[in-house]
Amino acid sequence: MICLAVNAATSVLSVALVRDEEVLHLYESHETRDQGNLLIRHAQDALDKAGLEYQDLDLLAAVTGPGSFTGIRLGIAAVRGLGMAANVPVTGVNSFDLYAARKEGALNLVAIESWREELYFRLIDDKGQDVIAPVNITPEEMAEKVKGEEELVVVSGDAAEKILPLLPNAHIATQDIPNAGTAARLAIAQAEHMRPVPFYLRGADISKPKS
Repeated sequence: MICLAVNAATSVLSVALVRDEEVLHLYESHETRDQGNLLIRHAQDALDKAGLEYQDLDLLAAVTGPGSFTGIRLGIAAVRGLGMAANVPVTGVNSFDLYAARKEGALNLVAIESWREELYFRLIDDKGQDVIAPVNITPEEMAEKVKGEEELVVVSGDAAEKILPLLPNAHIATQDIPNAGTAARLAIAQAEHMRPVPFYLRGADISKPKS
């Protein structure tokens, strides 16, 4: 199965073309401006370098968040539009699954950057089941929730460094930094491909008009 995946939800923009487990093309950058145009350009570049067309794809995937509000919307809109134009199925992979680091007998605390005081957290067991469902709270609040179980905790995610000082007995996950290639492999492995929808986990930062 050939999957083109994009990740604009986290701190690194990436686009990957994957055939089963083989990464045919991977682009990564800390670009934060004009991501909408960049995503499409890099997606086309991935196909060109592999000698493929959109119609050759079996699946398109986007990281659905939580993460950057703008990035989430851009990534999902891009794959939906491309999927509709090329008649290719689309699916989503959430950021917690992207950064999950399962270890037998351990609890995995996934910490996702929110660019706010509160971070996105999820605590899962070694079977992938929720111990603490996804929440948007401060590192201090999360540390209190896992107090007494620190030695069983493996911390992963792009905000892991922000909570590790509060969990001196926890462990940091040893894993390659996940990217769109990781998302593509997860999407291919999914038992069921569902239409991607945003996973925001908190409300947008907007001010309602007084009138």
